[in-house]
Amino acid sequence: MNDRSIKRMIWLGMMASFGLTSCDNQKINVYQIPKEGVSMQTGSAGLVLSLPSSPAKWSKPAGWEEQPLSEMRLGSFKVVGENGSSADISIIAFPGQAGGLASNVNRWRGQVQLPPLGEEELKQTIQRVEVEGIPVSLVDLSTPDNSVKLSRILGAVLETPDRTWFVKMTGDPGLLESQRQVFLDFVKSFRFAPQLTDDHSGTPASNRARSTNDR
Repeated sequence: MNDRSIKRMIWLGMMASFGLTSCDNQKINVYQIPKEGVSMQTGSAGLVLSLPSSPAKWSKPAGWEEQPLSEMRLGSFKVVGENGSSADISIIAFPGQAGGLASNVNRWRGQVQLPPLGEEELKQTIQRVEVEGIPVSLVDLSTPDNSVKLSRILGAVLETPDRTWFVKMTGDPGLLESQRQVFLDFVKSFRFAPQLTDDHSGTPASNRARSTNDR
């Protein structure tokens, strides 16, 4: 983000704070600007910017069609099979552990009509790999054979130091079987910006809130 963009964000935050009324000067108000990926806070210490960190890059496989992004999605693709079946691929990320691996895998299990499992049971269904030193958990989930509509999920959870990334492919079981290696190669193509520190705390500089008073 260049100086002009940062100044614009600061100006927007100041304008927003003028409309706030509160008898408690310690109150913190948070504003989200999805398109810019910047969180701004106002309070007694002044305006604080929380800038996005760990940007990711990936290589789009041949045959995958890019789709419009939503407020949640950082990446969105569609692939169509020879028989007209299709699959949806999404990439999202949340700060921290995002509720934990177990809760998110069980959420995916519910989407294909599978019951939730305890953490020990889940360990038997998760494949652990690494991508450039980043731990990755892989799952392959399918609806029961007697389901009215068959579906399948190929999912990957990548845990970077400051956030958790979710890559999910959903669609026809046969199509996903033919795309399974393509999906794995896609996950392995992820690359993350190096984490930087500007003091001796060991905390990534990009993961700390930056104040407008910083120089």
